[in-house]
Amino acid sequence: MSSEAVVPYDPSQYLDYYLVSFGPDANCTLALCPVDASLQGYRPKFAVQIAFIALFGISMLIHIAQGIRYRTWFFTSMMAVGCIGEMIGYAGRILLYKNPFSFDGFIVEICCITISPVFFAAAIYVSLAKVTNYLALEANRFPAKVYIWVFVPCDVVSLILQSVGGALSSSSEGGDKSGEYITLAGLAFQVFTLSVFIAMALDYVFRYLSYRKSQPVDQRRILSMRFKLFSIFFSASIIFILIRCCYRIAELGQGYSGALFHDEPLFVALESVMIILAVFALNIAQPGFAFQNRTQEEATYGKVEIELQKTSTAREPLTQQ
Repeated sequence: MSSEAVVPYDPSQYLDYYLVSFGPDANCTLALCPVDASLQGYRPKFAVQIAFIALFGISMLIHIAQGIRYRTWFFTSMMAVGCIGEMIGYAGRILLYKNPFSFDGFIVEICCITISPVFFAAAIYVSLAKVTNYLALEANRFPAKVYIWVFVPCDVVSLILQSVGGALSSSSEGGDKSGEYITLAGLAFQVFTLSVFIAMALDYVFRYLSYRKSQPVDQRRILSMRFKLFSIFFSASIIFILIRCCYRIAELGQGYSGALFHDEPLFVALESVMIILAVFALNIAQPGFAFQNRTQEEATYGKVEIELQKTSTAREPLTQQ
């Protein structure tokens, strides 16, 4: 019988060799690993995620109610899909609150929160075509359908690139950067598309102002308060989304190991707040809200013109006498 003492097995001596903090095989938990070891380096604040889920839910319900009221089906469907995607993304951040090492939570967040604004952008692109139809097609440098034929397909390309990037991130264990690069390309293409869209929108505004000045005063379209509100909040929504996209490009440009990716307050300010402001701005900049009285206004103008003609005809004999 051997005289050597049997050393009992102590798993804690070997635990460090088997801990994985990121990837499909991640087995770290808060009980075993410090939160700094997680990919994001922080534990998302639970109350903040709940607040944004609630806000996106409220905006979505308002958009659906407006869509039913004004029958703006494409605009409403894009806004609803985007809001649902955002809510799912913040649910992923709740999973990361429970376990900052949750790979499923990270993939849900990175995919849904990154992709969802693409749908809001599509709603914006189509709305500009409605604006040009409403104000004056004559002032447009291009047919109104160009805004749909060009920018919506570009939006689809951006969506595909960001989706593929997210999918590659989900199959990577952190060493492969191709998912980050493809997502970055999708975001950069989205910013490029938005920038071209803004340039074309400004071009139309200046051309319309020039066209409006060339019209007789009595033939100029009266811009209602609804349309003015639409214009202000429509423009604001574009700016909010553009700021957000620029931030995400800077963030992914540094990679998952960069300082921006580990800064939760900055993420909340330039991602979460910018997009929630955009979706509520689009609640006010709802195309149906701005353009619903177009037919009624034209009919009213027509009736007034007929009445003026009748009055003028009735007064002619008196003038001749």
